[in-house]
Amino acid sequence: MTIQLNIHYGAQQGESLRLNIHGTDGTTQTFRMDNVGGDHWRWESANTPLHGDTLDYHYSVERGATVIRSEWTTQAHRLKVGRKGVSMYTVWDNWIDIPHDSYLYTSAFTECVNRREKREGYLRDNPTAVRIKVRAPQLRGYERLVLSGAHPVLGEWDINRALPCTEQAPNEWVCEVSAEYLADQDIDFKFVAVKDGDIYNSPMWETEDNRRVHIPRLKGGEVVEYELSQAFFKIYNVKLGGTLIPVFSLRTEGSFGVGDFGDLKLIIDWCAKTRQRILQILPINDTNMTGTWQDSYPYNSISIYALHPQYTDFRQLPELKDKQQRQHFETLRRELNALPQIDYERMFAAKMEYLQALYKQEGAAIRRKAAYKKFVDGNRHWLEPYARFCVNRDTYGTADFSKWPQEAQHATPNTQVLNFWFFVQFNLDQQMRAAHEHARKQRVILKGDIPIGISRDGVEAWVEPRYFNLNGQAGAPPDAFAEDGQN
Repeated sequence: MTIQLNIHYGAQQGESLRLNIHGTDGTTQTFRMDNVGGDHWRWESANTPLHGDTLDYHYSVERGATVIRSEWTTQAHRLKVGRKGVSMYTVWDNWIDIPHDSYLYTSAFTECVNRREKREGYLRDNPTAVRIKVRAPQLRGYERLVLSGAHPVLGEWDINRALPCTEQAPNEWVCEVSAEYLADQDIDFKFVAVKDGDIYNSPMWETEDNRRVHIPRLKGGEVVEYELSQAFFKIYNVKLGGTLIPVFSLRTEGSFGVGDFGDLKLIIDWCAKTRQRILQILPINDTNMTGTWQDSYPYNSISIYALHPQYTDFRQLPELKDKQQRQHFETLRRELNALPQIDYERMFAAKMEYLQALYKQEGAAIRRKAAYKKFVDGNRHWLEPYARFCVNRDTYGTADFSKWPQEAQHATPNTQVLNFWFFVQFNLDQQMRAAHEHARKQRVILKGDIPIGISRDGVEAWVEPRYFNLNGQAGAPPDAFAEDGQN
């Protein structure tokens, strides 16, 4: 199978184009392109390094051995290959700069607000065909793209006979046209935005003049793909409303004295029902340094990775089997939940006591789970230092690691104690991911917040001090919210 890529680019004297093929492991292979006349550049190979049935790539410009310009790589060019019977793919590309509406390619829109069901069925299996590809990021989640044109194969401008397009990558649509009846012809057409499931109701035609593409005479087993300029529609820029609230404020009747990741799902539902599209929360990292109310400040965390144990939703975990323990914690839960304000110290101590009891009961079973092993193996670079830090903090009664004895810097705590903190973070990770996916399904953007720096008494300052100016501080000056300012 041969792949030929073509692009028109007006390079200056001494400049040349390079093709950069993306690997699934994050690596990039670079190839020299040939200038075949004027601004026409071409690359052709019968041994293209493929990854499955997809070729992702971008173009760059070099002067000498220096890259002086590159395409936008957040969403690269994509070519679908591997069709049975195809021996030659010929592609005509457009140079892609960072689009003015690049925010529409973020996961907040592609996986949430404008989330669409992926459909692959529209791409036919004809080994001799013409593909027409375009980007249309303005489309809302309930809209899809069709192609309508002058030729009978394209429906003769009748929207009822328009050809459906397939979204092969976020905001990128492909329409496949049979070359059998269009060889050696110019075809005029437009893209049309239609409501999903009802293409006949209020179609929206793109605003530009009619498009025109020449369809060549193809040999059997040839596929030609044209990448066209972005489609524009009379759709206003997106404006979204939402709510900002700390997770700890989301206390419900089922909480354990503080809002948790289960309550986060409920506020997501409320946002969806009131047609809000954004829910922003304050930082949710572990801030436990002293065990006092001062730890309730969410911007002074001991880890940039670890989540706060207080956000564990016990309703999503196995029930304690010991009846006496269960009654004890239920009584405590009701007392804490009935308070007019969060009693941070009592609440946190109670939740940690509960987690310790649950770990003794369920720890061995949890550690055998494949999901747990995957989480620990994939996050060990931060998880193990965090767990060691927590053990030392509790052992020596301070998070100020300069006051720990010398042997604490390198000693490895008991494995069982480390596993407890792995267990805590695993449950938090599972619950937070579930809340995040719930938000996406409800088309609510879950927007986070992070501090502008790390804590002087935190894991990163302990294990990687070379990255930080440990003599500097930053924050906000005194104001009506905080008379002493914020560190």
